[in-house]
Amino acid sequence: MSRIVGTTDLEKVDRLVTQDLLDKRALHALAVFRDEVEMAIYTANREIIGQVIPQLNRDTFIRLAVMVAEARAHYIKVGVDATLAAGTKGPAPATIAALSEARQAYEELLHVFQAAERVIERGYVPVPRLTKTAP
Repeated sequence: MSRIVGTTDLEKVDRLVTQDLLDKRALHALAVFRDEVEMAIYTANREIIGQVIPQLNRDTFIRLAVMVAEARAHYIKVGVDATLAAGTKGPAPATIAALSEARQAYEELLHVFQAAERVIERGYVPVPRLTKTAP
């Protein structure tokens, strides 16, 4: 009967470690494998994203953030306007449709922004380094 040792990490899937994996050579091979896979994923993302979206830079990222803020403001405004206009009878079907459209636009843009943010954080897009200026 072999022993199984487990580790738990709240952000990752639980990993069972068999007796074989407790061996130093097996652990090293596993670490090398993970590093190779991680580097392949990094390289693929950097190359593909760079080819498909070469214009993803500081300016376009900020423009995207502004667009998300505008969509958020529009969504909230549509909701507030609907509340003020509805009175006691509730919002009209056309108002609900406009609200749904505004929410969908905001949520889609937010997801794009979050995806772009993740791409930048993971280093898939080159970020210019700050240069020191002479005093």
